[in-house]
Amino acid sequence: MGVFLGLEEGLRPLTSDRKQDGRRIAGRYQLQEPIGKGGMGIVWRAYDELLDRTVAVKEVRYAAALGDEVQLLNRRTMREARAAARFEHPNVIVVHDVIEEDDRPWIVMQLVQSRSLGTVIKQDGPLPPKRVAEIGLAVLDALHRAHEAGVLHRDVKPENVLLADDGRVVLTDFGIATLETETQLTVTGLAGTPAFIAPERLKGLPARRESDLWSLGATLYTAVEGRSPHERGMALATMHAVLTDEPDPMPHAGTLTEVISGLLVKEPVQRLTYEETQRLLRAAIAQASPPPTAQFPAAQPIEAPTQAKARKVPFPPVSASRPRPAPAPAVDETPTDPKLAAAAPAVPETGARLSPMTEERRPAAAPTVDTARTGQVRAGMVVAAAAAVVLVAGVGGYLGLRSAPDDEASRGPVASAPETPAQASPSASPSASPSESASEEPAPSSSPSSEPKPTEPADALPAGWEIYKDKKLGFSIGLPKGWDVWDRGGRQVKFKGPGAASNAYLMIEEAAKPGSDPYKDWKKQEPSLKHNFGGYKKIDIKKVDTGKYDYMKAAADWDFTWNTNTGKTRVRNRGFVTDNGRAYAIYWHTLKSHWKDDYDFFEGFCATFKPAK
Repeated sequence: MGVFLGLEEGLRPLTSDRKQDGRRIAGRYQLQEPIGKGGMGIVWRAYDELLDRTVAVKEVRYAAALGDEVQLLNRRTMREARAAARFEHPNVIVVHDVIEEDDRPWIVMQLVQSRSLGTVIKQDGPLPPKRVAEIGLAVLDALHRAHEAGVLHRDVKPENVLLADDGRVVLTDFGIATLETETQLTVTGLAGTPAFIAPERLKGLPARRESDLWSLGATLYTAVEGRSPHERGMALATMHAVLTDEPDPMPHAGTLTEVISGLLVKEPVQRLTYEETQRLLRAAIAQASPPPTAQFPAAQPIEAPTQAKARKVPFPPVSASRPRPAPAPAVDETPTDPKLAAAAPAVPETGARLSPMTEERRPAAAPTVDTARTGQVRAGMVVAAAAAVVLVAGVGGYLGLRSAPDDEASRGPVASAPETPAQASPSASPSASPSESASEEPAPSSSPSSEPKPTEPADALPAGWEIYKDKKLGFSIGLPKGWDVWDRGGRQVKFKGPGAASNAYLMIEEAAKPGSDPYKDWKKQEPSLKHNFGGYKKIDIKKVDTGKYDYMKAAADWDFTWNTNTGKTRVRNRGFVTDNGRAYAIYWHTLKSHWKDDYDFFEGFCATFKPAK
């Protein structure tokens, strides 16, 4: 797994990799271990002691610079890092802090568990045109937003495009990786990247917005063909080819041929615009997708583990009745417009997180650029996926929007749909878009028999489980033996452990501004967020019968599948509000092939969860 700074493999380290383990930067960031290195420095996994979170810290070094040149580069690095920190976008790495220590910059950024597009190509081979088009839309949207903020990237390449484990496409190193003065380019300064630098920059001309678009075209070419369009084996030969030769043939590009060719035009003014690029990428996706069915197919229940099967998580039988507070007012069950029913929970976020419980949120930005002639980016960022608003902070948001798509495995025993945590009847019929629901996953029946009856936690924990109490957020939950906190940040905590699929994890997130209807929130968020998850297929959004949980006032499940780097994944994102006015998301993510085997984990987590008082 890689991190975000576009660090290249095979470059020599500039310091002893573990020399500074344990060092504190700015009295706050404790360096834990080096996780990447490149021509511009070393990236460390670090712990932010003030905010109790794991971050990535880039130690910037200049191997070929001396004296006054170092000071100039330091000033420029600080200026451009601050510029990159001024804007937020779901597909852009988040810069948390910029520090100057030991006469050099240290850049504190979001830690993204991921593989770079470059690594994926090397390890797995070229990607199909449709997936490359989806990645291209996300990067295009990120570039458009950056350019509007006055920030040029100048180093778009596969190594700087991250395919995050939570499903996001994240562009890294805005104005940080390439810091040389445009009029003083050297072979050393271009080491590792000449094939992705636009012709005008190789001529010594200043970088411009069209330069980033050329690099995007070279990146898309590489993703679909497995090699760069002008690769000649040596830096000088490759640079000469970029300046004088047409791109090599692209036999595997298919529907991407027109857009890649239009981006790789040598004259900047003749290249495709944002709007033209967006239109062609969307067309490529549409041509590669099967036509929508005219009618929603007959719903078939999705099998969930039955009581007869051996269970990893033994629970006592559900009691006939259980005392609980007076029920909340019934939720409006009027079906929503089917056209708006399909969308994937986004994670978010490289930006803000989206939560079904978040009342105050901006629309999530899909990885596309508005086609209006004004060239403005489509308004909004992924709700609650990364912040409390849309990309990073919401309980249901990050879990439902960003993480949820990656967690296509959590479609539990409840026959209700996940939209808002409002109380609803299991018989409520979910609404769904024909094109979205007619996917690989048949929509589950709304009848109680469509899924196994949820088990009751009683007061006893399943055998071998232990109670985990979160000191920061106040909630508690039962965890299987060997499970522990894997990552945390803001109002979310992730857990991993043995016994489940390799990519399985649980996320608990609390909403900063609780709403009242999770079902409606999921419905509203899905259309804007589904584009952030490659291969997203909605299974259902259903209200949850909260009668068996004494802590839930209203709840909804958002179930979907999507394509992650580790395989087809299934997610259940359960958003709910509690009787004491709090709102949470229980986000379960596992391989689709392990859904049945791992389902008991989700049941156990829901049965043992206790909200903060």
